Amino acid sequence: MSDTPRTDAKAQFFGFNPDEGEEFVQIDFARELERENASLRADKERMDWLQKNEWYWNSKRRDLRKAIDRARKEIQS
Repeated sequence: MSDTPRTDAKAQFFGFNPDEGEEFVQIDFARELERENASLRADKERMDWLQKNEWYWNSKRRDLRKAIDRARKEIQS
């Protein structure tokens, strides 16, 4: 299974098979992925900053990402 399913699906839509060494990426699709990646990197930087500056988190040593994941699961249940 590929770790780039969106890109592979787009390539196959245009008749290219990435497994055979053919490469093709539609420019609009690549731009969309680049924007999404930039947004996710900005979110990661925010999370890293919060993790380093724990004063907001009741001065307790906790893994912020794990705490958020637990809270999200509780809400979904």
